[in-house]
Amino acid sequence: MPLVKKLTRVGNSAGLVLDRAVLKQLDLDVGSEVEIAVKEKTIVITPHRYATDAEARAAGRKVFAERRRLMEQLANR
Repeated sequence: MPLVKKLTRVGNSAGLVLDRAVLKQLDLDVGSEVEIAVKEKTIVITPHRYATDAEARAAGRKVFAERRRLMEQLANR
């Protein structure tokens, strides 16, 4: 059975209080960063994950490879 919660007013926005049991299931605590996505009419909340150094380097290499000509033009200015 789903857990039913009520949105509460927070200034001009709305807030949702998550029970300790829900936080524990997700391995979250107060102050944890989460990612929120809307898929169709469903809100998906997942723990935020930062890219590893290897992932960041790979992304940088990809951008430089795809934009090599532009990078060379900028370097010659």
